[in-house]
Amino acid sequence: MANLLTISGSPHDYTDQSTKKIMWGVVIALVPAMLVSFWYFGLGALYITLASVLACVLFEYLIQKYLLKQEPTITDGSAIITGILLALNVPSNLPIWMIVIGALVAIGVAKMTYGGLGKNPFNPALIGRVFLLMSFPVDMTSWPTTVVQRALHPDALTGPTALGVIKEGVAKGETVQQLMHNIPSYTDMFIGNMGGSLGEVSAVAI
Repeated sequence: MANLLTISGSPHDYTDQSTKKIMWGVVIALVPAMLVSFWYFGLGALYITLASVLACVLFEYLIQKYLLKQEPTITDGSAIITGILLALNVPSNLPIWMIVIGALVAIGVAKMTYGGLGKNPFNPALIGRVFLLMSFPVDMTSWPTTVVQRALHPDALTGPTALGVIKEGVAKGETVQQLMHNIPSYTDMFIGNMGGSLGEVSAVAI
């Protein structure tokens, strides 16, 4: 009977899942939001995403290789996820050099300072976003209109988000009917035809 209660040390269960598989699964899950952002915001969204991903991967490689003297682990996909998430948290017209700075903060400060994947207490992409918002508030809150909106209103290059419209309307004392008239329709908010960060505009893609 005593032998039945004798077990080996953990782990007691095994699976074919790995960190690498999980990370690439997350990348696949983010694809719909990325594609919608490319559709509505054009090449600007594509360039921002590519720059963010490449910068995150490069900074992680350089920090691990030359500062921490570790074997680089960029193939696990975690730096790619950070790059994608950072890009999805900024407007499509953000200058490339700003997203590169955000990537450096995300990887160098928020992730690698604590020891890398699994050891960082905060989400690196969100730390990068907060840093950019505090450092460049105007650029981080200038929301470009979508390709569809620019086709209908060529002079409107930027515009407020739905929440921004409501906030301004409440401050002016507008009625609920006026607020509902000024914000994007439920259909536009559902499919993503409105201003905002790349990854927040489409409810269906999210």
